[in-house]
Amino acid sequence: MNVTPITLPRGRQRGASLLFAMITVVALSLAAVAMIRSVDTGTTILGNLSFKQDTLLATDEATRLAIRWLETQQKANPDGLNITQRDQGYWAKLVPGLDPTSTSTSATRVAIDWNNDSCRSQRGPTPVDCLPAQEKSLANQITARFLIVRLCSEDGNSTVGTNQCPRPLNASSQVTGERGEINSQNPVRIGSTTMAEYYRIVVRAQGARNTVSTTETLVHF
Repeated sequence: MNVTPITLPRGRQRGASLLFAMITVVALSLAAVAMIRSVDTGTTILGNLSFKQDTLLATDEATRLAIRWLETQQKANPDGLNITQRDQGYWAKLVPGLDPTSTSTSATRVAIDWNNDSCRSQRGPTPVDCLPAQEKSLANQITARFLIVRLCSEDGNSTVGTNQCPRPLNASSQVTGERGEINSQNPVRIGSTTMAEYYRIVVRAQGARNTVSTTETLVHF
């Protein structure tokens, strides 16, 4: 007895399952890439915040060094602070148009040489003057520079002539070194009170990834 097999017609394969599988793989790949980029961005932001904190701490340390420099100058030669010491980053009078952050668009701006390149790398118009600043190398490969400006209208003694200097409301006590000596030529009397002028200390610290922090501090003695 011969049995003839019955052949059923084969259905056409459209590949719909493969298409959905490929779409799913692409979606998962995009999600993985987005997650990796998000983690990388978060890590970069945390790193930049850490570097920013380092430079802020460095500006505080540089400010302390600038104050120490002023104290040393006052003890060694108080009259030396009455004149500008350009090579030391010290100005005995106000600097009109000073641009500490190098963001001014004024054609009469006075820049500070933060990068030690005669202000050539600064953006904006060419400054009319480029003031040098004292450089200090600190920890964590951070370099800080500071500029000190005495808030007086002109050079010279701040208590004579037409020199105008803002002073604190409260006077500070100052005692001469010549205890008991009678000297009519000494302008400071024993135990007299004096009104010390203000000093403006501008500090800029630069660390890793070109992280920069700029601070300003007013001090008086």
